[in-house]
Amino acid sequence: MRRVRRLTTAAPTIYALASGRPPCGVAIVRVSGAHAPSVYEHMCASDKEARPFRMMRRAIVHPRTREKLDDALVAFFPHGRSFTGQATLELHLHGSAAVVRDVLEALSDMQRVLETRDIRPALPGEFTRRAFEHGRMDLTACEALDSLLHAETTQQRRFAQRAASGYQARMYDQLHMQLLDACAHTEAMLDFDDEDQIDTQLWHRVRDTVQRMRTYLASELQLDTPTHQRTYADAVMHGLRIALYGRPNAGKSSLLNRLVRRDAAIVTPYAGTTRDIIEVSMELAGYRVSLADTAGLRNAHDVIEKMGMERTQTYVQEADLRVLVCTPDDLGGCVPAAGHRRLPKDVLERWGAHMDEPVLVLVNKMDTYTPSPTDMDAEDGVPCVIWHTSVRHNVGIDTLLHDLASQVSRLYEKDEGSVPLVTQARHRHLLLEVVASLDAMLRYDELDDAPDLVMIAEELRRAASALAQVTGRAITSDTVLGEIFARFCIGK
Repeated sequence: MRRVRRLTTAAPTIYALASGRPPCGVAIVRVSGAHAPSVYEHMCASDKEARPFRMMRRAIVHPRTREKLDDALVAFFPHGRSFTGQATLELHLHGSAAVVRDVLEALSDMQRVLETRDIRPALPGEFTRRAFEHGRMDLTACEALDSLLHAETTQQRRFAQRAASGYQARMYDQLHMQLLDACAHTEAMLDFDDEDQIDTQLWHRVRDTVQRMRTYLASELQLDTPTHQRTYADAVMHGLRIALYGRPNAGKSSLLNRLVRRDAAIVTPYAGTTRDIIEVSMELAGYRVSLADTAGLRNAHDVIEKMGMERTQTYVQEADLRVLVCTPDDLGGCVPAAGHRRLPKDVLERWGAHMDEPVLVLVNKMDTYTPSPTDMDAEDGVPCVIWHTSVRHNVGIDTLLHDLASQVSRLYEKDEGSVPLVTQARHRHLLLEVVASLDAMLRYDELDDAPDLVMIAEELRRAASALAQVTGRAITSDTVLGEIFARFCIGK
């Protein structure tokens, strides 16, 4: 059941620009609170009452001087039927800086007109916070809205919209109800069973529920997954990393510049020009991608170049995709044909390739290679994807971009369309608390022949409390709420 954190009638009425900053086509000023109907009466020059859920054309006037400020469309939403849950007035103004400034100044004068201090500019995220406090949204939906407002890529937009749909909140509510059910059964055994005897069948049901939940949460948190492996949520929200690596002067810097369509990396004919990692952001397959030019790998004596190569090796190891960039000379003149191939492992190791499946190999400077590529295909070889390019002549770049986008899509193909349980650092912190309590509860079961029901009930209560905080059902601290809503812009 939804827990509603209702505001008192003493909560001040707030107002702010809720759309993009002027100049713009239309600027929307939102007013929310008990005084919203009074703002309509004093600032909308009309004898007609505000009709809820209708766009009304009204002249906007200053509440004291009656000077006309703008012709606008006005929408009114009654208490309990608006975004915030309060009476809300929206003024759809012409989007000039002068109009918006003068209307906001007129709203500030409503304090004098109404002889009250209970009307003021909104704080960042305050409209959304009021929606939460009136039970219109839970915290996961609020956070998803914040993610949507900051979405830069197609995948981020889709991800945020799915999270805001309520599915994530329903998953947390189901888990919470399971914990409350297990807690109720445990406390029932404490109250009604004999001191030395418990209902074994009921206890096994509680324990099985907890073990299944612990396994599920460990999977969602990827507790048993290597730390460098990214979650789908992390990949969408923070982006993927593609490393271009290989020997010096293979054309990595020139390739980076071609792919991002600007001179991001310095290009010279001298080996060792790139000594540090150069990252450039772009969008591929709807994902934000950091494309990295790395220091060329070779036997070097220069201390700075060695440091660059050490950083390169660490970055390449942790990258989501690795592309070995080489030339026909690096391959000893034996260039495999483009496409999907199976190449001998010793050949790939000689080229310095990481043993991914498939190994991504880009053969650059093909304009300098005259023989026909070799149709290498070892039956017991390592799967590879081979590309041929000439960065200097811009040959093969479009094909490479298309294929890289396909590689990026395949990384999380099975996850696209899903709503992960963990989409914020706050979720992860609270779920780790839940797992810790469930682990402690299961250990109490193993201590003696009979489970310690008192301590088990306490750990279940702790787990349920932490889980309820994810959606905001049990949050009482204004500090926590302040941190969440402070990320929003003013007017949202």
